[in-house]
Amino acid sequence: MGKDKTGREQNINIDHQYQERLIPYKTFLFFALTGSTILFLSLLLMLIIWLTHNSSVENFYMPKPFILSTIVLLLSSYVITLAKDAFKNDDSKQLILSFTGSLGLSMFFTCLQFLGWKDLYNQGFFIDGEVGISLVYIITGLHFLHVICGLLWQFYLSLRAYDVWNDPVKSLLYFSNRFEGTRIDLFSAYWHFVDGLWLCVFLTFLFAL
Repeated sequence: MGKDKTGREQNINIDHQYQERLIPYKTFLFFALTGSTILFLSLLLMLIIWLTHNSSVENFYMPKPFILSTIVLLLSSYVITLAKDAFKNDDSKQLILSFTGSLGLSMFFTCLQFLGWKDLYNQGFFIDGEVGISLVYIITGLHFLHVICGLLWQFYLSLRAYDVWNDPVKSLLYFSNRFEGTRIDLFSAYWHFVDGLWLCVFLTFLFAL
C-alpha cells in the first residue's frame, strides 16, 4: 500500500513539473498568435475600408501562384496532423516522412509567394503604388515571415526526429518523452493558425479586390 501511494505521489510530482515546464511555452504561443491575429485583422480592415472609399483596383486579377499556394499550405497543414499521429503511435518512419513532406510543401509555398509577387509586378502593381496594393504586399509579406518562422521550427523538430532514426534507445527515450509530443502539438497549433490566416487573407483578396 505504501509503495502504491509513493508511486502515485511521484506521478503527481512528475505531472506537476511537466505542467510547470509547459505553461511558459503555451503562454508565449497564445500571446504571439493573439498579437498576430489583431495585426492581420487590422490590416485587412484597413484594406476593406480603403476599398469602400475607392473603386476596385482596375485590371487586377488574383495571381495564379497565390491560388496554388493556398492548396499547398492546406496540404502542408494536413501532413502535420499525420506527424502528430505518428508520434502518438511511436512510428519514427512516418514521423520523419511527415516532417519531410511538410517541409517540402512549405518551401514550395514560399516559392509560390515570390511568383505571386512577380505576377503582381508584371501586372504593373508596385509596393509604392496605390494604398490598396501596398497593403496587399504588406499583408502577404507579414504572412511570409510567419511561414519562415514555421519553416525554422519545422526544421528543428525534423532534426530531433532524425536524431533518433535507427537508434532504438534514443527512439524509446524520444517517444516516451511527453514534452517532445507537446513540441509537435504546439507547432501543429501554430501551423494550423498560419494556414487559417492565409485562407482569410486569400478570401479577402479574392472577394474584395
